[in-house]
Amino acid sequence: MRRPLAAAIAGCLAVAGLTALVRGEQQGGTLAGRVTVDTVPARVMVEVDTDQAVCGNEIEDQATLVDPSGGVANAVVLVPGLEWSADPPAPSINNAGCFFVPRVQVARTRSQLAITSEDDTLHSTHAYDDRQRTLFNIALPFPGLNVNRPLRRPGVVRIECDSHGWMRGWIYVTNDVAAVTAADGRFEIADVPPGTYELSIWHERYEGDAQTVTVTAGGVTEADFTLR
Repeated sequence: MRRPLAAAIAGCLAVAGLTALVRGEQQGGTLAGRVTVDTVPARVMVEVDTDQAVCGNEIEDQATLVDPSGGVANAVVLVPGLEWSADPPAPSINNAGCFFVPRVQVARTRSQLAITSEDDTLHSTHAYDDRQRTLFNIALPFPGLNVNRPLRRPGVVRIECDSHGWMRGWIYVTNDVAAVTAADGRFEIADVPPGTYELSIWHERYEGDAQTVTVTAGGVTEADFTLR
C-alpha cells in the first residue's frame, strides 16, 4: 500500500507544480551587484553665492558620489523589457539643506510626484524632460508646502532650482524594473522571473556598457558594472 500512496502524493505534487507554472507562480531570482569606477574622483565643493544663512558658505557637488573603494552612488540599473509586477514606491522629492533629496530615483510612468521643502528660503522645483522642455516649475516659498505633479511619459527628468544653480536632481521614469545604487554602489532587484536579460545602466556623469545575464529560480545572479 505504501508505493501507491507515494505515487499518488508525487502525482499531486507534479500537478501542483504544473499549475503554478501555468499561473505564472514560478519562483523568481535576485539580481545583485555593484557599480564602480577605477579612479575615485576628488571631492568638489561649490561656493555658495546666495542664501548663505540657509545653505552655508560652500556645498558639495554631488554629481559623482563615489566611496573610497570606488562604489558609485546614484546609478540606475535597468532590466529592459521586464515591467513592474507591483507599483514601486511613490516618487517624492524634498528640498532639504539646499539639495534635492533624493538626488536620483526611479518612478513608474504616469505616477504622481510629491514635491515639498523643509528649507526656510525660496526654492523652485523646475523639471525638464529629455527634450529639454519644461514639464513643470513649482515655486516653494516657505517650508511645509506640498504639491503633486504627474510624470506622464517615460524618460530621464532633470530637476533644477532656479534660485540655487548647484541644486540638481534626476527622476528616471520607466515602465521597466530598475534600481538605484546605494552609497557603496550596490544594488539588488528581487523577484525577477527566470530568463535571460540585457541589463542597461544610466548615470548623470558616467557611462557604462550593457551586459547580458541569466536569472535562475531562487538564485542570486551577480551583475557588476565598471563605469568610465
